[in-house]
Amino acid sequence: MENVNTKEFVDKMNLTIEDLKLIEEHGLTLSQVSYQVEQLKKGTKYLKLSEACTVENGILRISGNEKQKFIKIYEDHVKSNLVIKFVPASGAASRMFKKLESFMLASENLALDQNYTSDEKTYIQHFFKNIKNFPFYTELSEVLEKNKLNIEKLLLEKKFKEILEFLLTPHGMNYSNLPKALIQFHQYKNESRVSLEEQIVEAIEYIKSSEQSINLHFTISEDMKGEFEAKANLLAKKYRSKCEISTSFSFQKKSTDTVALDSNQNIFRENDKILFRPGGHGALIENLNELNADLIFIKNIDNVQREENLSVTIDNKKLLGGLLIKYQSQIHSYITKLNTSYDINFIEEIEEFLSKELGYQFDLGYTNYSLDEKQKYLSNFLNRPIRVCGVVVNEGHPGGGPFWVEDENGNFTKQIVEGNQIKLEDDKQRQIYNSSTHFNPVDIVCGIKDAKRKKFDLIKYVDNQAVLVSKKSKDGKELNALELPGLWNGGMSDWITIFVEVPSATFTPVKEVNDLLKNYHLGSL
Repeated sequence: MENVNTKEFVDKMNLTIEDLKLIEEHGLTLSQVSYQVEQLKKGTKYLKLSEACTVENGILRISGNEKQKFIKIYEDHVKSNLVIKFVPASGAASRMFKKLESFMLASENLALDQNYTSDEKTYIQHFFKNIKNFPFYTELSEVLEKNKLNIEKLLLEKKFKEILEFLLTPHGMNYSNLPKALIQFHQYKNESRVSLEEQIVEAIEYIKSSEQSINLHFTISEDMKGEFEAKANLLAKKYRSKCEISTSFSFQKKSTDTVALDSNQNIFRENDKILFRPGGHGALIENLNELNADLIFIKNIDNVQREENLSVTIDNKKLLGGLLIKYQSQIHSYITKLNTSYDINFIEEIEEFLSKELGYQFDLGYTNYSLDEKQKYLSNFLNRPIRVCGVVVNEGHPGGGPFWVEDENGNFTKQIVEGNQIKLEDDKQRQIYNSSTHFNPVDIVCGIKDAKRKKFDLIKYVDNQAVLVSKKSKDGKELNALELPGLWNGGMSDWITIFVEVPSATFTPVKEVNDLLKNYHLGSL
């Protein structure tokens, strides 16, 4: 990022002394703000897909016997190495309850007449028909009882708005404003569990060290710190007999906020002050970069399984960990030898490893390199952070998938790509995107140390140009918003990437409240 002509930029953007103070308070520099403005004016930089990654073409499929070998590698490793589970958990559950909230605000009762589409009717009716099956039903009933209301009577009288007010608003359980981590996801015989607890229960089964301890890190919103810490302390006491639970938290840094542009290409203001917007989940690469561990697992807060269904997930977590350990060890061995002595046979061994084991293709012109040029190229290629990403067979879920991407120099890399990164108006690009056989469930394990066990600076491996620019509005005024490169998209663009097929049973997300009614969340109760 180049320095800008400070005076020229200040004059061009009509920045005041108050603006400059606000920028500094956010931990941003004028160069960074200038770069954001430049990116906003350029718009989204679309990726160029070459082809979808498939099994044997960028995606590994591990057989039963081989799988057990990698599981054993991981189980031996975790005993004496620091493993952390990293869970982005700052998002509010507002989207989860969006349809219920819309209905609550629009209706006094379940009229569900011409004002609602058939899909909306079906969704709302499905919720109330099965309301007793939700894990939060007992607490909701108790909250209503405290307010001298009976949920059965309210249901009979079709006073659905009143029920939703106690579920969604600060008047009751406030679920629309809580983070997903603190929403009850599963009902068991004698208790219900929030997704935060299910993440901990899962972690106990695969990141416990020989000292009987586990480490988890959650990114949260700062205003919810007290609630998270209180819940984490309760859970640490609850599971103390199984292991010592160390839970840490961090917030998305203000320095990763971004400016926006108005319709006249000026910096957007609210009440005469510059509006700063959160930079999206890609900003969390800063939080990840502050962790120092041998392995880091990443998983979304809303993708949890019931405890009785965990065995498949645990085996596949260990598989991903074992694969990373194996490949990282091999890569570190190659780097060490490349920096001491090498010959053509050793270079060819590395080439075969990269092409056959990891499925990588070499840059254009590589075959014409001299031996020393190949040594330099391979050293640079291998000396990067590594991630092993579990991918599931695509069953129509919205979101990204694994692809081969062609860069501006005609070279190919493996990337997780989402639809908004592609120019879908281009028929060929749309066809490639729609041909994807696998989906990214955010099931990732990261190796962030080099061959000398020194931690990489992960910020150096971000594709800073892989931003998204989208139309938004604030108080009725249109704006162009900037979103930083996604954490597992452009945020990890320059990592060594290994895709591995994992069972769809490991992916049970809760995007909307009615997802909690799916069999894998209800269990046998």
